[in-house]
Amino acid sequence: MGKQLGWVWFGGGGVKIYCIPAFGGLSNQFGIINTISDSLSLATLNADFQSQYSWNTAVAVSKKIYCIPYFNTAGNQFAIIDTTSNSLTSTTLGADPQLEYFWNTAVAVGTNIYCIPYLNTAGNQFAIIDTTSNSLTLTTLGISPQTQYWWPTAVAVGTNIYCIPNSNLAGNQFAIIDTTSNSLTLTTLGISPQTQYWWYTAVAVGTKIYCIPYFNTAGNQFAIIDTTSNSSALTTLGLNPQSEYFWLKAVGVGTKIYCIPDSNAAGNQFGIIDTTSNTLTLTTLGLDPQINYRWPTSVVVGPV
Repeated sequence: MGKQLGWVWFGGGGVKIYCIPAFGGLSNQFGIINTISDSLSLATLNADFQSQYSWNTAVAVSKKIYCIPYFNTAGNQFAIIDTTSNSLTSTTLGADPQLEYFWNTAVAVGTNIYCIPYLNTAGNQFAIIDTTSNSLTLTTLGISPQTQYWWPTAVAVGTNIYCIPNSNLAGNQFAIIDTTSNSLTLTTLGISPQTQYWWYTAVAVGTKIYCIPYFNTAGNQFAIIDTTSNSSALTTLGLNPQSEYFWLKAVGVGTKIYCIPDSNAAGNQFGIIDTTSNTLTLTTLGLDPQINYRWPTSVVVGPV
């Protein structure tokens, strides 16, 4: 559960996307995509090719990438990648190596990173990382430690963080975190509390958030959230409601969103969303449609 594909980018005209390996797949090879040439190179960045790091998400702050542990198979080791030298440092940042925090997504606001709990095995503890001191604070932000909210992804708009539900166990409650006061509000944003939408990743473009479907249990419906009014709209963007695309992570580059395939069930088709026209294009970007690359998270870095 919770294996996801993601990207992290450093924005500008030309950017690099870092695809982060999960669970030792393909000997912990990172995929680095140059978006100018749409070419890809592989690198281990000196990570132990035998370790199961379980990095399910990653966040870029300045020129560094923080890879966040999901399981504690490697003792809750974070990876900090310096993208100027492509060097990697492993550290627990003081997290208990025995606990399962299940941080499936993380968001940077300023120099702080908020790691969002997916399961409540550690009592729904958020981790707030101060990247200036590389120190970590644990807090529930006042939510119930017993409830399964199932937030697999979150995005920031201004100083607010939106945590997106993928299951309706808690009635499809979104969490909106005000990072100026470190307070949290729960809301459905008008979404049906009964339906399983399975939004595993989301991207903010301007003041709107695009929630990307992973499974097609609700017919591949995207949710587009207008954060100025905290309202939402559902749309398939023309997708086949029957197909399983398995987009576990997506990233924004300018006004476009790249949805990344986690498995080759649909032949490794990426979805590229043009948010100016709300249209979607499917493409393999030249990948072999037979191979499962299993990049659980990715990072965009640039300009290159």
